[in-house]
Amino acid sequence: MLQKGANVTIAGNGGSLYLLKEQYPSLKHYELPGYNISYPIGKNAAVQSLLQAPKILSTIKKEKLQTESIINEENIDFIISDNRYGVRNDRVKSVFMCHQVALQAPKRVSFLNPLLLKLHLQQINKFDMLWIPDESSKENLSGILSHNITFDIPHRYIGLQSRFVNFRKKESFIDSLDFSIAVVLSGPEPQRTVLEDTLREQLQNVSEKILLIQGKTEQQNILEENNITAISYLNTNDLYAALTKASTIICRSGYSSIMDLAVLGKKALLIPTAGQTEQEYLASSLSEKGYALTCRQEDLDIQKALQQLERIEGFPIFEGSQESISAELEELLFE
Repeated sequence: MLQKGANVTIAGNGGSLYLLKEQYPSLKHYELPGYNISYPIGKNAAVQSLLQAPKILSTIKKEKLQTESIINEENIDFIISDNRYGVRNDRVKSVFMCHQVALQAPKRVSFLNPLLLKLHLQQINKFDMLWIPDESSKENLSGILSHNITFDIPHRYIGLQSRFVNFRKKESFIDSLDFSIAVVLSGPEPQRTVLEDTLREQLQNVSEKILLIQGKTEQQNILEENNITAISYLNTNDLYAALTKASTIICRSGYSSIMDLAVLGKKALLIPTAGQTEQEYLASSLSEKGYALTCRQEDLDIQKALQQLERIEGFPIFEGSQESISAELEELLFE
């Protein structure tokens, strides 16, 4: 958009806003209210997540009010909303970007999936356009989450979107570190810390050297303990250096992480956040294809998992593309 001469304003919250501000420090930015969805520990995690719907609806209302204010302040005439239902306005052309159109209910109440899809499409249809960051062909990553769905809204599959497509690496301090396994932590608390503690305990017993990226943007620390080098946060260049250097990646099965793994053609152990049905589906689906290995957090046996990883090929290299999204922007911005 900047290359096309657009005046871009960023709005967001939490780690995603931190990343965008770091990448584009000269752009004006606004803080949006966070959805603050938590994924509690326990067997009822998925049900507890569904019960947070009232909090989500309240946040959507707040988003709409703040979006109206930003539009008036910045004279906005085009919006791209990354899965934020309230970041839209009837006076402004608004695009919704989402890979998870068909929301997945917990397995024991999977009969609710058609209803969830209907309700979700009602929210999405309030936008002018839907962008799906995936391929339209059978060789896709999101599976039933965004394929074989009847849409009323104009929609486009815009290809895999990763910051590492055609990335030109600069020199990094990561190049001098000794490790073969990179652990990339992300996601909401308390689950992020629970996984870190579990992995730290088990990874101390393996012979390989480990780089542990904690995903804590609020601080910048490096700590070496036995065979583990823990780093609180890495910028894009250093993270690219870490992922390309590692022979094995351990991470959550969030879709952004999966797209990064796919365009880099990496081998990974995916550990879905308990109760996050989208991550559970993606991890299972990609494991069935042989792209990755998956394991539930509560069943994690790192020694066994690393042995099993030796028998899989990993992700084939997917061709991420900026051509589709560039063409869409050209049409929408200058029609």
